[in-house]
Amino acid sequence: MKKSILAIILIGLTIIAVKSNANSVKDFSKTNLTDSVKKNVVDPVCKMKLKANASKTTVYNRVTYSFCSESCKQKFVAEPAKYVKK
Repeated sequence: MKKSILAIILIGLTIIAVKSNANSVKDFSKTNLTDSVKKNVVDPVCKMKLKANASKTTVYNRVTYSFCSESCKQKFVAEPAKYVKK
């Protein structure tokens, strides 16, 4: 009887310790990402206005950028810092 009570107490303490440590871990999957595809945007390379459902996109620094053409997308991919406003 004493062993089972001791085992229950140890299990309870283990669960509490695991839960308290789990809160200190940051969950990056829930981080809000800025997504430029959700609204009408401007191509960062040629400055052409685009509709929200542009098919040419790429992600840079967790931001999705849309492009009017494959050539604009390739220019951006080659030198993204040149086209991103700081």
